[in-house]
Amino acid sequence: MTLEQQIKSCQKCELYKTCNAPIPGDGNFNAKILFVWEAPGADEDKVWKPFVWRSWKLLTSILEEIWLKREKDYYITNIVKCRPPENRDPKKEEITACSPYLLEQLKEWNFKVIVTLWRFSMNFFIPELKISQDRWKIFKITEFAGMKFEKWIYLLPSYHPAVALYSPSKKDIIKEDLQKLEKLLEKID
Repeated sequence: MTLEQQIKSCQKCELYKTCNAPIPGDGNFNAKILFVWEAPGADEDKVWKPFVWRSWKLLTSILEEIWLKREKDYYITNIVKCRPPENRDPKKEEITACSPYLLEQLKEWNFKVIVTLWRFSMNFFIPELKISQDRWKIFKITEFAGMKFEKWIYLLPSYHPAVALYSPSKKDIIKEDLQKLEKLLEKID
């Protein structure tokens, strides 16, 4: 059974009872960039894809300005693969149950950069970080959760694009963050 099939048939926590289906992720898993968010929302649960509708359109438009396309240049996933009811924050036990899938995605695929979108995904990798202080600082990870990487992986915390939908002034900050991503990719190519 493939990793994607394992995720789609998962029943490790109660969330599978209230969502339409677990969502493994979307994009090119052979790309250098992995975007990680906390969990699918209501819109994603309807179409079984991460980052759809308004947040997706905003993120996609910013990424396309720096010539990055989902089907070619990045993969996007969540720590928790099922939608929590009412779009609530994922519970610790749900993250614990589901996170082995993300770890397996990291192990199987050769990402060079992880962009965490908001605090849950950022703190999954480095618990002591604060989004307000550590946004878009570059962290090098050589090992994580018992896995050692051949080369380090860059970790870049950023805001979730939905922040810009509610606070339009943040759009420029997110855009600035993602332009730094473009410069980092030039260095590691």
